Amino acid sequence: MRQCKKIGLRVVAKEAYEAEVPDFKHLLTSINARKPDLLYMICSGTGTDASMIVTQAKEMKLNARLFVGGGVGFTLSEFQKDADDASDYVFAVTLWEPSVNYPGVRDYYSNFVKKYNEPTEYHGAQAYAAMYVIADALKRAKYHTPHGVRDALSETDMMTIFGPVKFVSYRKKKLQNKIPTLLGQWIHGKFGVV
Repeated sequence: MRQCKKIGLRVVAKEAYEAEVPDFKHLLTSINARKPDLLYMICSGTGTDASMIVTQAKEMKLNARLFVGGGVGFTLSEFQKDADDASDYVFAVTLWEPSVNYPGVRDYYSNFVKKYNEPTEYHGAQAYAAMYVIADALKRAKYHTPHGVRDALSETDMMTIFGPVKFVSYRKKKLQNKIPTLLGQWIHGKFGVV
């Protein structure tokens, strides 16, 4: 067990699993026996693993006080659909949500739903914003060469539907865009930023 002294938590388990395993009960039984206060689950890809974990945890009456999901699987509408009421009160980390108050978000989201008849998630918003960043850099680039475009990108400072974009260097990282991370929660079938 590892102690997290700042807030008084202790890590009681750190477990991995094979993707798309149909049964998490053995893993969850082991975790439940350690009486966790918080269950932090990381599932990437689709919401299938995420929904199965929370559904089986609820069936087993795993009594953690807080369920937090990391990875896009916990933010997708299919997660809520598959987990149904087991998704209630599950928190999830996300990089974008249609309710975020960035300029153009509501128009982007409603146009997407109108065209494709389904909601989008953060990958679509990220790609849409990236196109605007690239177009802006190409307009400002003195030369359309790798170095010219790189220099224009390094001077980028703009707001997009995905949030602020400004490439900065810190520690050993070069020209990174620090994206605000958001915390959302499912309540009665709706996901919203808290």
